Amino acid sequence: MHKLFVKIFLWFWLAMTLIGAFGIIMALTSDPFRADVARKRKIMYEQGMELVHALDHGGRASLLVKTRELQKKTGRQFFLFQGELGPLSGEMLHPRARLMAIMAAQTGEIQVQPGKEGLWVAMPGLERYTLLVRLNPPGPIERLLNPYHLAPRLIATFLITGIICFLLARSVTAPIEKLRLATRKIASGDFTHRVRPDVPGQDEIAGLADDFDRMTERVEGLVEAQKRLLRDISHELRSPLARLSVALELARQKSGPEAQLSLDRIDREAERLNELIGQLLSLTQAERVLGSMDREPIDLREMVLDIAGDADFEARALNRTVSVTADRPLHLTGNPEILRRAIENVVRNGIRHTAENSAVEISLEEAVLADTREAIIRIRDHGPGLEEPFLKRIFEPFYRVSDARDRDSGGTGIGLAITDRAVRLHGGFVDAANANGGGLVVTLKLPLDATER
Repeated sequence: MHKLFVKIFLWFWLAMTLIGAFGIIMALTSDPFRADVARKRKIMYEQGMELVHALDHGGRASLLVKTRELQKKTGRQFFLFQGELGPLSGEMLHPRARLMAIMAAQTGEIQVQPGKEGLWVAMPGLERYTLLVRLNPPGPIERLLNPYHLAPRLIATFLITGIICFLLARSVTAPIEKLRLATRKIASGDFTHRVRPDVPGQDEIAGLADDFDRMTERVEGLVEAQKRLLRDISHELRSPLARLSVALELARQKSGPEAQLSLDRIDREAERLNELIGQLLSLTQAERVLGSMDREPIDLREMVLDIAGDADFEARALNRTVSVTADRPLHLTGNPEILRRAIENVVRNGIRHTAENSAVEISLEEAVLADTREAIIRIRDHGPGLEEPFLKRIFEPFYRVSDARDRDSGGTGIGLAITDRAVRLHGGFVDAANANGGGLVVTLKLPLDATER
């Protein structure tokens, strides 16, 4: 239990412990460094007195020999000044270095200044002389551990905490990202995806992955049960409907003229029920063949023109028309029966809602995005349109904007759901938006065959 909490706690505890330990080490090593500075100062004083002794007893020639001897022994450069004269060995120096020695002689204080070649130190107090020494530049370890250098310590602390926090963030967010990807797949209708194999361990996130997979299995079972129920009910209703049609014809033959109006009403309602069953079967068929349908080449331009011709014939009886714009053939591979029904459902929905003496406009065009090509089918009516909250929900099964269920208010709410399933089946998507100037525009986007140019 609470393994994720323990993981976060331990990682942060480790980071804080390392930072604290690093600070303690710095504090403990401060005095030794100060003692080392004092020791180096004493050594420099003794070396300076050796140069003074050589100068006093052997002149400048002896000073030059002693200077070279110390340089070879220590790897440092030594220069001896007397007041503003120097270096007494006769070597050339940068004006800044000469100024350091003069200032040290005048103030009686040690002067320290870093340079590109190393650290320059001017030490007064060698009787009447001043010693100027160039120390070798410190190594990276010495700079890192030196308590007087703040920047390396901050960099070390930054790197330690950065590495630990990176590992912690990665261990927490990696499985969450896998859960997020799995959620997207399930939202797109892929209920077969399982996330637990991609989330190792036994912590809280792994437990969440187990619960997520169990939930997905349950949802998958419920969806499949719903599909089976719709399919079975649709098939079971077909037989009594067929018998009802036979009985209706027999009743027509045996009844008088006064019963014909009632029999006609029964015939219309039976036909509508038969149409609803057909739509239910189409919906379950679209769900069932998702990913395993029979595919064949489809000419979208030819299909759209054919649909528009049939729809225009029906629309003229309602004082409406259907116009189409499709300039060039576009080809894809898919199921022509399902795709045709998807487009027809949108067109017939537009005919139902467009105003009288107006046209339902269909356009087919190609769009090229990077290396992919897609067909865009736009179907626009000139009706009242929809409020924004309804634009997405109209593709849900049995959802209708009007609460009424009569034919004039929009049918059963299955047609656009079939369209959505069929378009997703072909790797595309469908969207609805209100058109400028009124009406509704339904856009179908379908990927085209890559081999076509």
